[in-house]
Amino acid sequence: MGRRPPRRNEMEGIEHVLPWRIKQPLLRTLMMASGPSGSGRLATRVAVWLLGGVYKDRKLLANLTPRPFISPCAQIRCADLRLGQHAFIDDYVTIYAHHDGGRVEVGDFSSLHRGTIVEIGAGGSVIIGADSHIQSACNLKGFVADLRIGNQVQIAPQCAFSPYEHTFADRTQPIKNQPLASKGPIVIEDDAWLGLGVIVLDGVTIGRGAVIGAGAVVTSNVPPYAIAVGVPARVVGARTA
Repeated sequence: MGRRPPRRNEMEGIEHVLPWRIKQPLLRTLMMASGPSGSGRLATRVAVWLLGGVYKDRKLLANLTPRPFISPCAQIRCADLRLGQHAFIDDYVTIYAHHDGGRVEVGDFSSLHRGTIVEIGAGGSVIIGADSHIQSACNLKGFVADLRIGNQVQIAPQCAFSPYEHTFADRTQPIKNQPLASKGPIVIEDDAWLGLGVIVLDGVTIGRGAVIGAGAVVTSNVPPYAIAVGVPARVVGARTA
């Protein structure tokens, strides 16, 4: 996918160190050297300093080269991490794979914002398509079954996804020692929008273009282009042509 040139409003307020015409080639060189290694993180730190700005200003760095932007403040321990071109991993994002976890994929131009946690284990994976954006403080789990997020999905802050449950039938054993179970993967289809604080449970598919209202707890499938709200979430309308 081709590189998108920075918009003018992305450059506002970030020319305080050097003019953009000088800064841009330096930033591009630094981002070509960036990565999760020690030297790659150093290159990223220098690029962040040189760019200036705060928070989402740094998304510009992911667009200067095909390489993803991985914040030096991100915590990553995942043997099978697949980041697409121009992906953005913000400050204080955690990507953690247990020894029996699957993989984490973040597609082209997709972003994980500040404080989001991605955790996988028990054979589960988290797979995010292209141009999807997970805002701050979300919790994405892939245990027993997968969490699959499509393309151009918008997820507001503090959303949580749990494709598994703790079983608790045996009263002689602590719940933490009992097996995990799942009704199936969580699937968020393309172009869905989830509002602030939505919780999605195992086995649920949210259809293409659906809208889920803030604070909803989604326990059953939501059809394409439906509007769902409440606890548990229920369909109250549909997006019309």
